[in-house]
Amino acid sequence: HYAVTSSSSPATPPVSAQDPARLERVVRADYRFIWRLLRRFGVPQSHAEDAAQQVFLIVAERLQDIAPGRERSFAFGTALRLSQSLRRRSHRELPSDGADERVSHAPAGEELLDQQRAREHLEQVLAEMPLELRTVLILFELEAMTSPEIAQLIEVPLGTVASRLRRARALFRSLSAERFPTAANGRRGEP
Repeated sequence: HYAVTSSSSPATPPVSAQDPARLERVVRADYRFIWRLLRRFGVPQSHAEDAAQQVFLIVAERLQDIAPGRERSFAFGTALRLSQSLRRRSHRELPSDGADERVSHAPAGEELLDQQRAREHLEQVLAEMPLELRTVLILFELEAMTSPEIAQLIEVPLGTVASRLRRARALFRSLSAERFPTAANGRRGEP
């Protein structure tokens, strides 16, 4: 899902060598976004930094083929494919943030435990959702992107985004209530 420019030729050096400023702009603009997406797509925290760097190495290698203005979509698609590959290899290793919490100035005790449980519940429910629904839900609800921005990023019609978001929200509520009945708005035992 990337746009190829017609001006590239085998004799032309890579754009990243010709235009390091373009690569730097892409990395500065999208690194945090890509890192968060990798985490939200199930890449363990211990692997997220390396995975984000791998995404941008691929962007650098292919920069000559990416139409200007399409860099974020290319990086997004690369991160999505990489996260799926890593998840298949690791068989869904749940991240452990315990070491970070011990040295941080985060809230203590029960509040911290509640936050960790909520994060684990979210990750478990998202992991069970089909990729197309999970993607739209993450981008809209967690990344606070608008529907038009999502449509442009994942290269689908706006109506498809709306439909997937509606289905994703319904599935998320259903899976949450099924897996964690006491945490789902106080409802117990609802399917």
